[in-house]
Parts: sequence; structure tokens; C-alpha cells
Amino acid sequence: MTTVADGLFQYGGMPVGTSLLTNKIFSATGKGRAWFVDTAYGGNGDGKSPKTAFSTMARAFSSVASGDIIYFVGKVTEQLITPVQVFDVTVVGCGNRPRHADSTPTGGNIEASTWAAPASPTAATALVRVIQQGWRFVNILFAGSAGCPSIELVRNAASGNDERDASHCEILGCRFAGVNSTDSAIKFGATSYTEIVNNVLIKGNDFQDCATAIKEHSAGLQYRAQITENTFIKNTNDIVLGGYYTHIVGNVMSLAPTACIVISGGTGSSQVHGNYLPGTYANGTLYAPGTNDNWNGNYASTGVTAAVPA
Repeated sequence: MTTVADGLFQYGGMPVGTSLLTNKIFSATGKGRAWFVDTAYGGNGDGKSPKTAFSTMARAFSSVASGDIIYFVGKVTEQLITPVQVFDVTVVGCGNRPRHADSTPTGGNIEASTWAAPASPTAATALVRVIQQGWRFVNILFAGSAGCPSIELVRNAASGNDERDASHCEILGCRFAGVNSTDSAIKFGATSYTEIVNNVLIKGNDFQDCATAIKEHSAGLQYRAQITENTFIKNTNDIVLGGYYTHIVGNVMSLAPTACIVISGGTGSSQVHGNYLPGTYANGTLYAPGTNDNWNGNYASTGVTAAVPA
């Protein structure tokens, strides 16, 4: 068995029974298992095969261990927190391109993979808050509710086993649709999480009709983030961060946002290159660099940039 995401998780060879605890790439019994979620499945499955899938993501989160992978189809309508002390989990939407898993017309929800808010969402609560390192989200449509982020990446000030830290998260090939009218698609930090999240990769995603596509709860809560090869379409704001050795490379920005790339709230030293930019290339509301940034080689209406906005 090989994942649809990247082929890295291979189970078996010569199969050892049907148990996912033994038939996998790792020898330790608690690592490398595959779990399945199908929201159209009405039974009380064990999540160990597509035919016995969990019907909710919450059940998968309660079963998953470090190094596992979760495949899902259908429309998840939950607000969840990743498990404590569980690291390096991959969550894969198994549709083709990320799209709405709609039951009308008939069959439109069969293979698509959407993560949306419940019918009565809790205000300001993310669809998924990531609290431990190394989680990865692939090929999912996130459709948040007004006032709540889709993905929230947080870190607290604790240490040892009490540390909660979403550093090294990867968000790859997902789509963020604009149900969210007042918050963000991806958010760094929260009221009770005020430490810096490190080395997050946000690559190859679509951000459409969002209030703010990528932002921080308050300035300076991300360090060395890589935001690359994303498409921003008709967002009110695209990227609003405290820039701190941030790499923003190769993105296509919205045509007329209020804020396109505003990274002035951090300590600077960011790299902003190869992006397709709208509007007048000048320091202000649309663009705001940090200290010691390098913005060479962006494509603006006046040509290729050779300096930070001034």
C-alpha cells in the first residue's frame, strides 16, 4: 500500500496478516499506521480500512499516533485540536483537486475532501488548531466560518512535556475558500499562545475570497516561515505578518487587496522574491517591509523590482 500523497508510506511487501499494527514500514507497533475517515460512512468502523472508515475526524484524532497518516473523503464539519504529544502526522484529502464536497447534485460529495465548520460553530475557534510539531495537511479544501481561522498554528511558553508547538508544520496543495469573513485562512498564534512558531512551510495552496489569507494573532509569532508558490485570488488581505527571516517566494498575489505583503511587524531580514505583485510598488498599506529585508526580483506594474518598497 502506498499513499496517494507522496509514496513514502509503504505497508507490507510480503503481508503479515491484515493488521495495520504489523503490516507497515516501521517495526515499532505504534508508528506508521494508516487511518481512514469517510464522512458518508454511517457505521461504527475501526478506521483501519476504507470499508471500515471512521465517520468523523475526531475519532481519527483520538486514535492516531506519531508517524501515522489519515486519509479522508467527504465533508468534515468539526472544530478540533490535534492530540497532545502526537507528532509528524499527515492528513490527506483523497479527492482530485480540493473542492466542495456537496451532496447536490447527487454524488458530488463522494470523493471530494472538504473541512468546514459545523452548523453552529464556536466563535473564534479554528477548524484545526495544531499544537505539536511536524503535522502535514495535503490536498484539502478548508472552508472556515466567519470569525474562525481554518488552520491555527500555536506555541506556548511551556517546556518539556508541557510544551505545545506547531513548528515544522507543512500545508501543501490545499485550497482555502472564502466563507471566513473576519479572520484568516492560516493564523499564527492565539490569545493564550504567544511564542514563536518556527519553520512552517506553506506551499502550492490557493487562497480565495478570504478576509486575510495568512496572518498572525499579534506581531512576531513566526520565524523562518516559507510561503512559496501559492495563488491568492480576491482576498481582502493576502499576507500580514511580523516578518522574521521569512521567505515569500514565487507567489501570485490578489489583483487588488487592501494589504498584499505587509511584514513590518517583526524584526525583519526577510526574503521576498519572484512574486507577481499588484498596484503601486511603494511602502504603505499595500506593501510594508521589515528592517534589512531583500525584495529584489519581484514582478510589479513598473517592472522587475530591485529594492524594498520605499
